[in-house]
Amino acid sequence: MKTILVADDEFDMTGLLRAILEGEGYRVTTCTNGRQAIERLTSSRPDLVLMDVMMPVMSGLEVLGRMRQTPGLGGVPVVLMSAVAMRVKREEHGWQAFLSKPFGLEELIALVERLIGPAAPGGGEG
Repeated sequence: MKTILVADDEFDMTGLLRAILEGEGYRVTTCTNGRQAIERLTSSRPDLVLMDVMMPVMSGLEVLGRMRQTPGLGGVPVVLMSAVAMRVKREEHGWQAFLSKPFGLEELIALVERLIGPAAPGGGEG
């Protein structure tokens, strides 16, 4: 089963994303700040990270920078999320996609499937 780490300090957002993605068949873990994200990333490598840009302790960009310097995490796809327009370039930080909050359910699912494929192709295998 494919695993997605959702890192966002808004409990409503993490709960909603968990419900949506688990409903699609993905395994979801959540955390509410950048330090927790680093801890989760180093203990269990996810297939994808959905991460808020503005979080306490460490920002999403700081977490992304650490990921890109850590063997085994450098290739994990990252989708940044924010209600604020990004002022830095994707090429400088290496994220795969950006979701502007609020975003639609269909947009989210299509993006996740584009980056890591369906949760369980063939009815639960994979």
